[in-house]
Amino acid sequence: MDPYIGVEERFVAFAGGEPRIAAVVVIGSRARDDRPADAYSDLDILLVVEDPAFFLETDDWLWQIGEFHISFVEETIGGAKERRVLFDDALDVDFVLLPEAEAWSALRSAEAIGILQRGYRVLVDKRGFFALLPGMSIRPSAATLPDEAEFLNNINDFWYHAVWTAKKLLRGEVWMAISCLDCYMKHKLLWMIEQHARATHGPQRDTWFAGRFLDTWADDATKDALRHAFARYETQDIKRALFETMDLFRSLAVESTEKLGFCYPCKADRVATQWVIGALYE
Repeated sequence: MDPYIGVEERFVAFAGGEPRIAAVVVIGSRARDDRPADAYSDLDILLVVEDPAFFLETDDWLWQIGEFHISFVEETIGGAKERRVLFDDALDVDFVLLPEAEAWSALRSAEAIGILQRGYRVLVDKRGFFALLPGMSIRPSAATLPDEAEFLNNINDFWYHAVWTAKKLLRGEVWMAISCLDCYMKHKLLWMIEQHARATHGPQRDTWFAGRFLDTWADDATKDALRHAFARYETQDIKRALFETMDLFRSLAVESTEKLGFCYPCKADRVATQWVIGALYE
């Protein structure tokens, strides 16, 4: 038996008698057929509420759902707030809080539609929010490919930060260097991996979000190169991983711009690469 069923049932009972809650909707893996939940999946619940502050400033209300051991608040997609909770038996539940006054417009945003298209289950809907939404398909619609200006801006951003990372390393700021390399630059690399997949296979290629299921939609050469692109907290290994990341990004960006009919910014690549090589190895 799915242990999350009990959590859902207790929460529905609580929400039904709680006037601050207008709607309760399950999203994520426990609401979709494509890549459904497994034994390690959490439970994602979207709450449309009168006042998110009540649910964010205290976690006393959680005791009506079950015994919990960890509870904290963080930002989620679109700048919304969520309370993340670990109940008994390591059952993790994310409660995303959406103000009722903003719900209708927020649920029609591109980000929300992208999530809801993959599937959702309405548990409580006191105001009819979800009855007004169009039916959602299991798979999202084809992505809109970026225009040349956006594409080139991201490429230039990457090369700028290759130089920035090298400078931090030369200054001895190992934490800053590895943070830029394996956080900021990797986000840019992920963006390029997504664009390469769409440029190669068409805009209908489902690249999910935030690197989810990358092993199923990125090509084999990219996945092989990623094995060498992350660094240990050590100067020489950061140098190595920086060049591995630069090489992979360049390969994907050049091929993608060619397929999309864009002009690759060779000067940005050349100037940044020559400076980094000279600074770190000469």
